[in-house]
Amino acid sequence: MAEILVPFIIFSSIFGTVVALRWLKYTHELRMKQLERGDPPQQKALEGLNSLIAQRNELEQRLRNLETIVCNVDFELNAKLNRLATQSLAALSSGPSAGRPAIAAAVDEAGSLATGTIRSGTRVAGRFVIQRLLGAGGMGAVYLARDEQLGEEVALKVIAGLALLDPSAADRLRRETTLARKISHPNVVRMHDLGEEHGLLFVSMEYVAGESLAARIKRLGAIPASQLRPLAVQLCEGLSAAHACGIVHRDLKPANILIDGHERVKLIDFGIARSEISAGMTATNMVIGTPEYMAPEQVKGGALDARTDVYALGAVLYHALTGRPPFVGETPISVGLAHIQDPVVPLRELRPDVPAAWESVILRALEKTPVARWPTVAALQAALHAGDGEAATWQGPAPTTRL
Repeated sequence: MAEILVPFIIFSSIFGTVVALRWLKYTHELRMKQLERGDPPQQKALEGLNSLIAQRNELEQRLRNLETIVCNVDFELNAKLNRLATQSLAALSSGPSAGRPAIAAAVDEAGSLATGTIRSGTRVAGRFVIQRLLGAGGMGAVYLARDEQLGEEVALKVIAGLALLDPSAADRLRRETTLARKISHPNVVRMHDLGEEHGLLFVSMEYVAGESLAARIKRLGAIPASQLRPLAVQLCEGLSAAHACGIVHRDLKPANILIDGHERVKLIDFGIARSEISAGMTATNMVIGTPEYMAPEQVKGGALDARTDVYALGAVLYHALTGRPPFVGETPISVGLAHIQDPVVPLRELRPDVPAAWESVILRALEKTPVARWPTVAALQAALHAGDGEAATWQGPAPTTRL
């Protein structure tokens, strides 16, 4: 009973905060409409046109702040709900298996799914033999496994957290996996299959022996433009192939970019991130990504398109060249606010050796409004080829610094 009551109390308190913030936003919008109409009671209270403009500007700023707070509270809420779901599974797995739901028994059979540690040698779905853990994240863990049916090593992503508690998660994951399999490109990891066993969801995919871009940045601190160029070209080509299929990555980050022993780039997690946060998987239907690389419209929960990936690509290249993301903060909320409001520090202030052309191209990719960015990844790639040390020619709208 306690395992259910505690998450319910926490959820109720956070949900109440979100509702209160949205109500406050509504009252401010109503006040703005009254000012615009010039209702007599309001008109008498104003001391001239300058006072009216000042009040309107103040209300607009407060609305922008409220919108940002609501979106970021939503982000925090979804993260906490996911952690609570995983903790609940851990609590279920601590008792005797008799009479418990199938998912709890599956957790026991897998060793300790809630903590992301399936024992080596465990057989999944009668064909995948777990060898070792490759990495873990908020929605599950990835293992190196031997696919006895294909006769080769594969990466097996085991889904945990909220996805395990949603009875329709398997159907959504299957649809998204089918969509991701439409991408056939050397710079995109091949998707094999999605399966379910005793409530345990997993996705098998091509295994890439090498390191992630995140690991390389951590190892080197920063990557010179001359070394990053061939990786960036492949990254652009992989993203362009996905966009040609109508797929937006939504969670592009250094950890989702793999580099094999031949310096070939492989993008991972196409579509999977989308299926994990589709309708019913988050508290208020907000898209979850990684705050350090999220475009302003993604932080706000707005409409996303290929230009959202252009922004994330700019953030990834910025991180690789300078050794740090464009914006950092102590909490996801502070990072999200920075993406929306703060100007980007020019790359050459952090790393004077960064070519001017790279700085020009990346700063345009990191524009706050989608219309001011490169319209496609291919356009960004072409700009990088414009010439060493020469700023690329921008044919689009004039860039902006704030929304």
